[in-house]
Amino acid sequence: MSRKRSIRFSPLRRLLSFPLLRAGKPGERSPPSEGELLFELAGLNPENLLFGRFTPEDVRKRIRKAGILKGLAARGYEDPVLALECRNPEEQRVSLYAGRKSRDRLLMEVRVRICAFRPGKPIGPFSEETLLRMLLIQWLVLSDPDRPFSIDRPRLPGQERPGLGLLSECLSLLREIGREFPLDGVLDVPDHFHTASLYSRAFRFLDPHAEGRFQAIARDLEGIPLAIASEAVREECLIDAAGGLPVPWDPAEQVMPLRDPLLRYLRSPEYRRVRDEAAARLHVAIDWDRYRAKIAKKGESGKYP
Repeated sequence: MSRKRSIRFSPLRRLLSFPLLRAGKPGERSPPSEGELLFELAGLNPENLLFGRFTPEDVRKRIRKAGILKGLAARGYEDPVLALECRNPEEQRVSLYAGRKSRDRLLMEVRVRICAFRPGKPIGPFSEETLLRMLLIQWLVLSDPDRPFSIDRPRLPGQERPGLGLLSECLSLLREIGREFPLDGVLDVPDHFHTASLYSRAFRFLDPHAEGRFQAIARDLEGIPLAIASEAVREECLIDAAGGLPVPWDPAEQVMPLRDPLLRYLRSPEYRRVRDEAAARLHVAIDWDRYRAKIAKKGESGKYP
């Protein structure tokens, strides 16, 4: 009795699902190196290269090109120490330190991986099983080890130290790395309102309903300091302006598109139409009584200078 191999478990299908092995358009990139194949297929990275490809010198060159080294030097941090921790394919870590490799001297830490992403539900031209090759941001922190929080640099939810104001440069680094493979986009799932707000200069939520919802919140909280607005959202003090019901923060995929069809969809009239309709339906406000009560209960009334 003959048996057909299930397409779902086909070795060829599995092979092609690896992001580095699914070729883009002809001429977009050279075939994967031996190190990349070893990295993807066996999960081995004996040389500790970023994605099995980039040496520390390669990474520093790209960090310099993105403007990160220039920005750090302008803030008094010249010639930072670069550290790669890339042996685990599921978490590629790039860090910069001021003077020495120590957590209290951390300037930048990026943890990323290349993944085969599926939307999980129909969105625009994409089915729930559409495969997109994405650079997933698992963790990104920029911190100034020598300067305190202040009125001009208030603590954002989740922050341990003030930022460096170099997010655009850091995202530029990730964008260029994504283009080198090439990938469909850079992916993040912001767990805070302020993260989505800062990323929104280059990112859009994949689901236009989520983008419209975010834009409605940003529109209605305009003028409120970002640190306070984000804290209020985190503390579940965001309410529907009409009915007073809580409006929760629902994490969703936010993407920086790098090529079609993702790029084309996020620029399409259909995406904008659904986004604008979703934004028009929602109007929010902060329940200030609830916010003050929650902050007082936590003993953080003086949190923001």
